Amino acid sequence: MEPILNSDTQIWYITGCTSGTGLSLAKKLLSLGHKVTGTSRNINKLKELSIFNDKSFLGLQVDITDRKSVQESIEKTIEHFGDITHVINNAGYGIVGSVEEVSEEEDKKLMDALYFGPLNVIRSVLPYFRSKNNGYIFNVSSIAGIKGYPRFGNYSGAKFALVGLTESLAQDVLPFNIKVSCIILGYIATGFQSANDYCKNLIPEYKSREIFGSIMKHIEATETPGDPDKVADVIVENSTKSELPYNIFIGPPSTFEMAEGKVNEITIQIESQKERNSNILLEKK
Repeated sequence: MEPILNSDTQIWYITGCTSGTGLSLAKKLLSLGHKVTGTSRNINKLKELSIFNDKSFLGLQVDITDRKSVQESIEKTIEHFGDITHVINNAGYGIVGSVEEVSEEEDKKLMDALYFGPLNVIRSVLPYFRSKNNGYIFNVSSIAGIKGYPRFGNYSGAKFALVGLTESLAQDVLPFNIKVSCIILGYIATGFQSANDYCKNLIPEYKSREIFGSIMKHIEATETPGDPDKVADVIVENSTKSELPYNIFIGPPSTFEMAEGKVNEITIQIESQKERNSNILLEKK
């Protein structure tokens, strides 16, 4: 028997909900009376959460890089709660090193988690969303998916890909009343920055530890990070809107400064190249 749901009740599917923004969002939603499926690769981490035994929370061990594992978790969510209304692809990690230093194996593993994993979730939930002509999908990216940074290129590449995918997806599913947006996070106090691992085969000439460490020390010394609970508030505020921008920027003022700086860089490049580089048309015979 399917549970009886209030028409205002949301049922969220959150990947990577054992810490940081994902956990803050899960707690916020439960406090508002919504239902949450939270996933992790490690069921024991889910069991450690204070919300694990909440009747409105379903904790599932899911490998997002495995399509079958994802599909089964989507089906379990619908069976358990009677619906899914919102999906947020939040799981991820980072790896530090120059593009040359990061191995093919390390890069493929990273892309699986940051790009193909979310794709597995999207492909698994879309048939259900289309069938009911409604749904929300939020993909969590980063300001590093808008502007590339030294020694973080592989992470940036995956996040850039997710940003582009989200923009196209939003247009693909618009006829089905499915709202899609990419959440561009800035510096948030989640512990993510300090949790990033260096790649295995560092090349001394790149000085990756020194350079990335210097960048992080500067950020920590000069920036006040965002509060993940307040990030959750912003996401919830956007969870009922009839229209969403395909990018939602959330972070300290520096997040917006960096985004504006990137826009300015692109504008300068376009203006300086447009006249000469557009003069390449075929001559009419």
